[in-house]
Amino acid sequence: MLRNLRQRKNSAFTLVELLVVIAIIGVLVALLLPAVQAAREAARRNTCKNNLRQVGLAMHNYETSFGRLPPGYEYSEGSQGNEMGYSWGARILPFMELSNLYDQIDFKKPIYDADNAVVCARHIGMLLCPTDDVSPTGFVEMGDERYAMACYVANFGAPDLDEDQEQLQEILETDYGTLTGPWGPFYRNSTTRLGQITDGTSQTLMIGERQNGPFRTAGSNGSHISYETTWVGAVRDIDDPTDDHGHMVLFQTGHTPNDLDSDDRDVSASHAGLAQFLLCDGSVHTVSEGIDMQVYHALGTMNGAETVATVN
Repeated sequence: MLRNLRQRKNSAFTLVELLVVIAIIGVLVALLLPAVQAAREAARRNTCKNNLRQVGLAMHNYETSFGRLPPGYEYSEGSQGNEMGYSWGARILPFMELSNLYDQIDFKKPIYDADNAVVCARHIGMLLCPTDDVSPTGFVEMGDERYAMACYVANFGAPDLDEDQEQLQEILETDYGTLTGPWGPFYRNSTTRLGQITDGTSQTLMIGERQNGPFRTAGSNGSHISYETTWVGAVRDIDDPTDDHGHMVLFQTGHTPNDLDSDDRDVSASHAGLAQFLLCDGSVHTVSEGIDMQVYHALGTMNGAETVATVN
């Protein structure tokens, strides 16, 4: 009997052994956690890529149906600034099997009309990157107005979204055929056809990513402090109606992706080290944040006559 008690007593863990086991478990967890997080991010990045593919299909189906791509955003000047503002994202809803949502928008009324308030506040899963933890429940607010955030923006090109819209309109009013140089396929009231992208659809960006929330570097764009991205459209600034906020649905190639000095006109993705882009041929590619600036500018233009190596 005494022998059995002694054997049972000796088979128990000592305090030192218990601490060693806990330490080993801690090390294993520390080693496994980054791998688990990396696997989860890879899955989120793949979902984001699939979202962009679906947007690409919708864009091409829209172009087939109407003979042109949807406008970057619609512009009609009124006493309160841009009275329209509906974006490419709103216009392709029927081609993403979201006709029920599309039918709730009264396109004859301004985007900020009270009758459009409910639909403008709806989040769309296909237009949200799962790595972005702000946009799925976030809103861009204009006074009492709320617009559901989104994560994808269309390519305006290399010029400044805030400064060069009027110059672009003057060119278009004179002769559309002269629209060469730094412009991308999407802008105010754009009617771009895929056949007009002479740089090649596989060499021209269509859609890029933008996270929401504070800028990567505070104060990088004066009084603006946050990325502002929506799906439904560009909404005029209540305090300055001349500002139509085209950056809410478009991007310029002003900084390379994820640059620390990027602002609400740039591409700034939630993925570490890279951003994902839909090209005009419908393919989706990752672009490193270290891409050469000249190459990035060239990818942003639709007929700038540059030679660009195919992106990864």
